[in-house]
Amino acid sequence: MIKKLPSGRWQVDIRQDGRGSKRLRKSFDSKAEAKRFEQHMLLRKAEDQTWNPAKDRRRLKDLVQQWYDAHGHTLKDGEQRKRKLDALADKLQNPRASDFTVSDFATYRRLRMENDGVGQNTLNHEHAYLSAVFNELIRQGQWTQPNPLRNLRKFKLDEQELAFLDQEQIARLLGECKASSNPSLYHVTRLALATGARWSEAEGVTRSNFTPHRVTYNYTKSGKSRSVPISEKLYKDLVKEVPFSSCSAAFRKAIERAQINLPRGQLTHVCRHTFASHFIMKGGDILTLQKILGHSDIKLTMRYAHLSPDHLAETVKFSPI
Repeated sequence: MIKKLPSGRWQVDIRQDGRGSKRLRKSFDSKAEAKRFEQHMLLRKAEDQTWNPAKDRRRLKDLVQQWYDAHGHTLKDGEQRKRKLDALADKLQNPRASDFTVSDFATYRRLRMENDGVGQNTLNHEHAYLSAVFNELIRQGQWTQPNPLRNLRKFKLDEQELAFLDQEQIARLLGECKASSNPSLYHVTRLALATGARWSEAEGVTRSNFTPHRVTYNYTKSGKSRSVPISEKLYKDLVKEVPFSSCSAAFRKAIERAQINLPRGQLTHVCRHTFASHFIMKGGDILTLQKILGHSDIKLTMRYAHLSPDHLAETVKFSPI
């Protein structure tokens, strides 16, 4: 309400949050000024902006739980990602989310590299996971502040060379797999080498995944099924052996016995890289390889392009010498 005072000034007298809330009175030299102030306060009320908004007391782990309940549980790796996010929040000492800053995370990254020897790729994944929590809660209206990590750049990583096996190494590895006490190892390794499957895809096939003469991979990383042709002999060999038992640990030991040295982190994908590399070296095309591997982004498949016998062949043709 606006009223004129005996002094000639104009007073605004309102309770911004209704009856029982704090009373606000302010006087002005003119009625127009008083009216503008009243309208400003009503607008603030309409936007639910109080003079002293309650401080958000949620901590990082509270946001992680809200993210999981609202969205994370729908992801294939939702439970695993939540465990990683909870562990990350603990390492950050689970601060109040409204107080968490980009500087806090930048300092955390530096200390993790210096004191724990954690790689930049791992830290980039943590960065992406935590940033996704804020982005999803913002999208759903459960977080009204900006994403504190929005302006922090991820580490720029050098492209790692993908290791693959030559024919002699393949023969050596298959010999060790055949001699293994795990009866499934030899068959899973052959299937992964023959189709470029991820180890979990090859290990998880059942009889229903096979039709003459191809194998169909379901529940893939991209969420899309894909079918890959296989030879008649391999088909007949494998359908008698499925389902396979877990053999990733046995594969690691076979690699060691075959005296094959691989870059860190490439053990489970070496069969996939080997298939893709030999496919391209023998003249296969990138688009077909993309479909076989199930890559949603052609950029991933292009990592093998340099192995093509025709790759950059025009360098010789158009060279000035």
